[in-house]
Amino acid sequence: MMGSRLAAAGKRWTQRFLTGIAWIAVFHPWAVLTGVLVVTAFSAYLASGLQLSTDIDSLLPKNVKSAERMRELFDRYGGSEPIVVAISGMGAEDVEDRIEITLTMREMLAESQQVAVVAGIFGEDPWELLDGPQIESLLLYLDPEQIDGVVQHLSSEAIEAKIEENRDTLRSPLGPVAGRLIREDPLGFLSLVLDKISKLKGALKIVPREGALVTEDESYVLLLIRPEGSSHDLEVARSMLSEIEDVGRRALEELDLEGSVGMGLAPADAPEGAIHIGLTGAPALLVDYHEILQRDIRSISGVAFLAVLALFLLAFRRLSGVIVAGVPLAVGVIWSMAFARLLVGEINVFTAGSVAILCGLAIDFTIHLYNRYLEEAHSGHDMWRAFQASHGEAGLGILAAAVTTAWAFMAAGMSRFRGLRDLGLICAAGIVLSLLASFLLVPALTAIAARLRPGPDKPKGLASFGLTPVLRFVTRRPRTVVALSLVITVLLAWPAISVRVDDDFRKFRPNSAPSIQLQRELGTRAGTSLQPIAALVSGQSDDEILEASSRIEQEFTALIGEGESSLTAVIGPASIVPPPSRQRAVLELLRRHRADGTLVPEQVEARLLESLARNGFRMDQRARTAARRVRKLLSVDEELTLARAEEGPLHAVLEDLLVARPEGGRDALITAYPRPNAGTTALVASARDAVERSGVHADLIGGRILSAEIKPLVIRDGIRAAVISGVGVLLILLLILRRPILVLMTFVPLLVSVFASVGLMDVIGVDFNLVSISMVPLILGIGIDNGIHVVHRFREHDGEDLVEVFQHTGRGIVMTSLTTMVGFGALIFADYPGLISSGVLAILGVGTTLVAAVTILPALLTLIRVRP
Repeated sequence: MMGSRLAAAGKRWTQRFLTGIAWIAVFHPWAVLTGVLVVTAFSAYLASGLQLSTDIDSLLPKNVKSAERMRELFDRYGGSEPIVVAISGMGAEDVEDRIEITLTMREMLAESQQVAVVAGIFGEDPWELLDGPQIESLLLYLDPEQIDGVVQHLSSEAIEAKIEENRDTLRSPLGPVAGRLIREDPLGFLSLVLDKISKLKGALKIVPREGALVTEDESYVLLLIRPEGSSHDLEVARSMLSEIEDVGRRALEELDLEGSVGMGLAPADAPEGAIHIGLTGAPALLVDYHEILQRDIRSISGVAFLAVLALFLLAFRRLSGVIVAGVPLAVGVIWSMAFARLLVGEINVFTAGSVAILCGLAIDFTIHLYNRYLEEAHSGHDMWRAFQASHGEAGLGILAAAVTTAWAFMAAGMSRFRGLRDLGLICAAGIVLSLLASFLLVPALTAIAARLRPGPDKPKGLASFGLTPVLRFVTRRPRTVVALSLVITVLLAWPAISVRVDDDFRKFRPNSAPSIQLQRELGTRAGTSLQPIAALVSGQSDDEILEASSRIEQEFTALIGEGESSLTAVIGPASIVPPPSRQRAVLELLRRHRADGTLVPEQVEARLLESLARNGFRMDQRARTAARRVRKLLSVDEELTLARAEEGPLHAVLEDLLVARPEGGRDALITAYPRPNAGTTALVASARDAVERSGVHADLIGGRILSAEIKPLVIRDGIRAAVISGVGVLLILLLILRRPILVLMTFVPLLVSVFASVGLMDVIGVDFNLVSISMVPLILGIGIDNGIHVVHRFREHDGEDLVEVFQHTGRGIVMTSLTTMVGFGALIFADYPGLISSGVLAILGVGTTLVAAVTILPALLTLIRVRP
C-alpha cells in the first residue's frame, strides 16, 4: 500500500514538473529560446575542442597482457610493424631503375632521426653480411651433423676435384657471375652458410637483389623502415611519412626519373607502368584512418540528421514542423558533444557514430510530443491544453522510454573498454540532454510559430502508415497472430544460437584506405600480410637470449606451409647468430678432428695453394689471402657471441631484432610473417602452441594476438552489460507500470527482436565482430521503448476502442522506429566494417521490435483485455 501511494505521488509530481515546463515554454517562448541559445553557444565552443583519435590501442583495457606489451614495445622500439616503401613500375623493364631508387633512399635515410632502414637479412648482399668478425666463424653456422662431411671434403683428392670444378665454372658462361665467390671462397664454405641463410625467407615470394628486396614477379621493389619514435602518435606518424615522401621525391630527382610518391597504390590517373613510390605500414594506416574517420563522421552524421528530418516532414507534412524537430535535435547533439568534450575529450572509432545514433534516438521525443500535441489540437483544445496533455500524459511514457534507453547506454558505459565505455557515457548523457531540449523547445517553437502565423493553425495529423487494417486484423485474430509470431521466432532462434563472432581486429580497418589497399596488394605479391606476429623473449644474458630465440624460431619455422594457421617466414636473433649450444657442439667436433689428425688446418692451406697452382689459377695476394682464410676457418676455437657479431656488418640486422630494456639488458624479437589468408583464430592458436612446445616464456604481441585476447573480454562485458541493462529496465518498468503482467507484455517485443535480429544476421551472412556485439545491450534499451509507449497508452485509455488506442500510438512508434533505423542505418555508409555491421544489427533490431510492437503486443493485450 505504501509503495503504491509513493508511486502515485511520484507520478503526480513528475506530471506537475513536466506540465510546468510546458507552461513556461508556451507562455514565455522567447525567454526559453534565448536561454537555450546562450547555453548552446557555450556548448558549441566546448564541443569545438573535441579531438579525433584513431589510436585503437589506447581504447583497450589496461589489464590485457598483449596490449600492455605492445604499448611497451611502442615506447621502446617504435612499433612491431615496419613502414613499407613499395616501388612499382613496368616490371622487369625498369626493375634496375627501381632498385637504384631504393638504394638511393636508403642512403638518404641513413641520417634520419625519425626512422631507420631495416637491415633485413632477406635483402642484404650476403657477402657483406658475412664480411666481418663472423667470417672466421662460418663453420659455426653449420649443424653439427654437417661437420664430418666438411672434413671429408678436405682431403687432397677432394680439394683437387673442387678446384677443377671451379676452373671449369670460370671457363663457362657462368664465369663472370661466379668469379668473385670462387676466388674469395674456393672451397665453398660460404656457399654452405649462404644456403642455410637463404632458407630464412621461407615461403616469401621475394628475392634479395643488389641489396634490395624484389618480389618474384618483379612488380615491386621493397624497402622496410622502422619508426624510431612512437608510431601510434598521429603527428609523429605524419612527420615520419612526410620525411620518407620527401626522400622519395629527391631520389627520383637525383636519378632523373619520372614518378609519383604517396600513400597506397599508384594514382588512378597515372600512366600505366609509371614509377610510383607507395607507402604503407602502421604509421601510414594511422594517418589514413584519421582522414577516413573524419570523413565518416561528417558523412554519417549529416546523412542521419537530414534523413530523420526528411522523415519527420514526410510524416507530419508541415514545413514548420521541420524547425520544431530540427532545432531541438541540433541543440541536443551540441549539448551532448560539449559533455563529451568535458568527460572524455575525444571522438574515436567506437564513438564516431554517436551523433548519428543520437539523431535517430533524440528525434523520438519530439515525434511523440508533437504527435500528441496534434491529436489534442485536432480535438479542439488550445495550445496550452494540448501541450498540457502532451507533457503531462505522453511525457510520462516518453520519460520512461528515455530512462530505459539511457540506462542501457549506462550499462555499456560500465565496460572496461574505453571505446565502448565512452560510447555508453556520451549517448546516455545525450539522451537525457536531448530529452530536456525537446521538452523545452517543442512547445516554445510551436508557440513562436503560432504568434508569427497570420491565420489560425490547422495542423495535419501524423501519417497512418497503413496501420488501421493491420491493427484490425490483429485485434480480431489475436491468437493467430501470437501463434504465427511464436513459430517465426523459434525458426530464427536456431541461427541466432549458432551465430559466429568474428574476432579479427583488422575489421576495424577502413576498406578504402590507400595504405590498406597497397598492403593487400603486397600480401598477394609477396606471399605475406606484412602484419607479423612477434614473440618477445627476455634473458639474463646474451647466451640465454640466443638459446630461447632458437627454440621458438625452430617451432615457428615448423609452421611454414599452407593452411589457415601457416606462416611464410620467421626471423630472430638466432637466425643471425647461432645459439651457443649448437656452436659448442660444432667446436667440440672440430677440436676432436684436429686432435686425431683428420683435420690439420695448415695442411689444408698448403694443399689448396698447390691445387690452385696446378690448375692455372693466378698465385697472387688474393689467392694467398683466400687460403689463409680457410686455415683460420678450420682453426676456429672461440664462440661467436652477440657482442662480437655486432662489431661487424651484422650490427644493423641485430639492431632490428634486439630491444633494449630501460632497466638494463635486452629482449629478443622473433618475428613470424603469416600467409595473407591465415585465419586469426587458427593462427594465434598455432603460435601459442608453438611457444608452449618450445618451453620458453615469451610474450606474443601483434594485432592478431590482441584480437584473440580481447574476444572473451568483449563477450563477457557484453553479457554483463546486457544483464545489467535488462535488470535495470525491468526495475524501471515495475516502478512505472506496477503490474507484472504489463511489464511482461512490454518485454515481449524486445525478446522477439533479439532472437529475430541475431538470427537474421546469420541468415544474411553478416558476422558479429568486436564492435557489433556491444550493440546488443543497447538494443535492449532502445527496443523496449516501443513496448512502453503501447502499454502506457493502453493503460491510460483502457475504456477506448483498442484499434483507436493502438493506432494513435502506433503512428508514433512507427515514426520513431523509422528515424532510429535511419540514425543507426547511417553507420552502413561508414568505411569501417565494424561500424557497418553495427548499423545492420541496429536496423534489424529496431525493425523487428517495431513489427512485434504493432502485431504481437496488441494481440497479447487484446487477449488480456477480453479474458474473464
